[in-house]
Amino acid sequence: MFQLIQRGQIYADNAGWPVIIHSVTSEIVRYWRQGRINTASIDRFNNDFEYLDPHEAAQIRAELETAEHLKRLRAMRAA
Repeated sequence: MFQLIQRGQIYADNAGWPVIIHSVTSEIVRYWRQGRINTASIDRFNNDFEYLDPHEAAQIRAELETAEHLKRLRAMRAA
């Protein structure tokens, strides 16, 4: 199925991390992942990334925030 890739859309990479599209050309896709801009070819992007609807993206974001919060709490407890 064909899907237009546009700036601001949210996808999940092959590790399950949400990424936000920064820009797209006919050959490459630039995306934000964990505060950094990365680049992928169109072919790699089509194979390794999956579109997320806004509800799925919000759920993943909440789970990641919870995991980071738990990591901080454990670090504070160990100190």
